[in-house]
Amino acid sequence: MLILPFMVTLGQFIRDRRQELGFTVRHFAELIGVKPPHVTDIEADRRRPGPEVLSKIGKVLDVRLEELQTLDPRIPPEVRQWMDSEPRVSSLLRQIRQSPDPNETLRRLEEKVREQVDEEDVKET
Repeated sequence: MLILPFMVTLGQFIRDRRQELGFTVRHFAELIGVKPPHVTDIEADRRRPGPEVLSKIGKVLDVRLEELQTLDPRIPPEVRQWMDSEPRVSSLLRQIRQSPDPNETLRRLEEKVREQVDEEDVKET
């Protein structure tokens, strides 16, 4: 299953996938170990699931955790720590934001990073 981050929010994706699988809010809440209002809040994007709940959601919905994480707008703690310790990261983000077309600049940067990662993967094999 391909998830494109700009298509839906995390909550919308979870709701759509839950409904696609035929789970009620109550049953889904039981499966992931939370109360039904918690699920309702997650699906309405009023609340973000923690790492443990997000992992359970992925298992129940048969979606890779990494795919769900791409829809989560929060910055993970390890990335926040890296940003705090490496000023170039924040500087780069500011430069992207200030560029004439931030979305295009970001798209091109993502493409370059993927190419680099693919090259490194090939070298390792």
